[in-house]
Amino acid sequence: MRHGNACALWILLLSCSPSGDDGAESVIAPNQFQNPSTPGGGGASPGGVTGGTSGDIFGGDVGCTSGCAFGREPLLEAGITPAEITVFDDPEAFQAGSLCVIEPQLSTAPGEPGTLFPNNWLRPRFRWESTGNETLWEVRLQNESQPDDLRAYTRDTQWILPKDIWAKMASISTPITVTVRGLRAGGVLTGARGTFEIAPVPAGGSMVFWATTSSLVTQNSSKLQGFSVGDEGVVQTLSALDVKTGNIPGEDGALARGYYACGGAVPRPTCEAEPNNPACCVPTGFAFGQVECVGCHVSTPDGKAVLFTDNWPWNKVAASIEPGKTGALPATVTPYASNLMKQPWLGMQALSPAHFSTEPGGERILITSYGVRAAPATKPFDAVQPTRHELAWFDLAAEDPTPLTPIPEVFPLDNPYGEVLNLRQAKVGAARGIAWGAVTTIGENRNAVTPTWSSDGADIAYVSTDVSSTDGHPDWTANVADIRVVPYANRAGGTSVPLAGASDPAFLEYYPEYSANDAFLAFARAPAPTIATRCVPRQDANGSVTPCPQQDLGANPDGPYYNRNGEIYIVPRAGGTPIRLVANDPVSCSGQVSRGSINSWPRWSPRAEPKGGKTYYFLIFSSARQYPGSFELTKARLTPAISNKSSQLYMAPIVVDDASGVVTTYPAVYLWNQNIVVDASGNATIQNTSNLTPAWDDFTIPPVPPIFQVPR
Repeated sequence: MRHGNACALWILLLSCSPSGDDGAESVIAPNQFQNPSTPGGGGASPGGVTGGTSGDIFGGDVGCTSGCAFGREPLLEAGITPAEITVFDDPEAFQAGSLCVIEPQLSTAPGEPGTLFPNNWLRPRFRWESTGNETLWEVRLQNESQPDDLRAYTRDTQWILPKDIWAKMASISTPITVTVRGLRAGGVLTGARGTFEIAPVPAGGSMVFWATTSSLVTQNSSKLQGFSVGDEGVVQTLSALDVKTGNIPGEDGALARGYYACGGAVPRPTCEAEPNNPACCVPTGFAFGQVECVGCHVSTPDGKAVLFTDNWPWNKVAASIEPGKTGALPATVTPYASNLMKQPWLGMQALSPAHFSTEPGGERILITSYGVRAAPATKPFDAVQPTRHELAWFDLAAEDPTPLTPIPEVFPLDNPYGEVLNLRQAKVGAARGIAWGAVTTIGENRNAVTPTWSSDGADIAYVSTDVSSTDGHPDWTANVADIRVVPYANRAGGTSVPLAGASDPAFLEYYPEYSANDAFLAFARAPAPTIATRCVPRQDANGSVTPCPQQDLGANPDGPYYNRNGEIYIVPRAGGTPIRLVANDPVSCSGQVSRGSINSWPRWSPRAEPKGGKTYYFLIFSSARQYPGSFELTKARLTPAISNKSSQLYMAPIVVDDASGVVTTYPAVYLWNQNIVVDASGNATIQNTSNLTPAWDDFTIPPVPPIFQVPR
């Protein structure tokens, strides 16, 4: 079970052969392929082969050392004849230069391996770009264990490996050579070649990520999507409208969020009559007190729910993601604890399986950051914004202790304002030290935000930063972000120490995450900002926005929030030399580089997999490198000068030699299923969203239905 954080910024094919055999696909045109040796041909999408059983396609035993995965006959897209492909008979005939293979990322030189797939991963999609005006393409796979080459022919610039072939390839233990070639006018062949590998282990669990189309918070701008390893599409896991634990108070603590002036705590009854007046209500379309954002999420260690930071003023909400219980308060969070978390100015959160019991009376603790206001505004609720963030704990199993009485769930608008505020202040304040409280961080003189908690429950790693943001994220205006570690010590905390290799003053280090076995900590790292003072637009109490003047922000324009020069590193738990992941680098022939790609939000898979003297780790992260469907997000009025490129999810493989400790990292794998949304009937459509803040865990989420055809 993992504990990855994730509204910061802001298709099993129906695999069933007619005879019910071992998985030959039955899919429908367009872009059919046929096996010319099979009478009638049969048809399949670019990702499949039909027209018979695997025996029809591959023939009998021909002495394959790893099973016969590659067949003798070519796979032809509908409309391509055997005569057309004879030009490809010589596998070595091609000119390099104009062709760039984007997926999967292949080896480019000796000693630089191509990517590594878990053996149960989403089947590979081969995608390439060329400036040569080719009209016919060959994808050829070769391996020493296979007596035949796999040959597929298409007129498109992408091809998906058939599922039954991918299943047979799971035991191939040596690099697989891929050659993509194209036919130009005059019979000239262009091509590119490289290798990828298949790990001898699977990757487990499911992924739930934040999918958004805008920086503006509205009813339809974002949601949580989910899928399990190997699924070929995604399903909606949670939206703000699903959440049933509403009645969120504003920062004043007395009235439901939305029913107060944006610049203060004075009630504004004209909000109902003027919903689009920015001085009164932000026009999100939500009802007063309704949950508005589900993006910054963490899974509960039982996989049945998420906890997340809501929209302004950044309270915390728990919601079930179990099928049939979506949006309900999970059984592992009491109504009392749910109310205690409806405080303003809370930040990112972390859970540890060592301190999360599903047994009656068991311990369930959440770690987050808490915004401290300047004196005299030290009460739980106050419209005064925080001047500092410290670490805090919340007891998710807390019951209302004697002599406290339940905090009111409903905020009656006809009650006197002061009475409601005083009641809530008193109840939440009296619970401090009993049901929630501070985690001491001795030696910490800055803000403590975005914690991660080790699986064994002993240590909390967090970001120490110089700027206190209202939402507890490392702020775009910050110039310092280092990772420090403090003991948990049964909620008491202790001495905070910098983590060697993740606390270099020349860099920003942020978004830490412990691996499942606590051996490593992953984090994002970027050079310190070039310009120390960076302007953010301001809004006054009347809703008027003061924009920023033009400013040259230099080569490193960002703080630790959506930093365009961010890269993913790992470091041993106890600290050491940081290791930069090869997965940061886009395909070199694409012309893109890591700087500007906004690599961020690393989250480990729920298990480290040992095999053959090595331990295999898999890590998911977001990146704004170019991909099909890239777009720019609409910026909100107060969005700082960050990049607004859309991001996607990528998987980074990491292998450790158990005897020597040598760490090998591999190029990234693009998750080509992440924008394919599947409904209950198996209909799949492409919905382009920016995908961020992933969590990878053993989630209990709705299954992705089988689909009939991969959309293009």
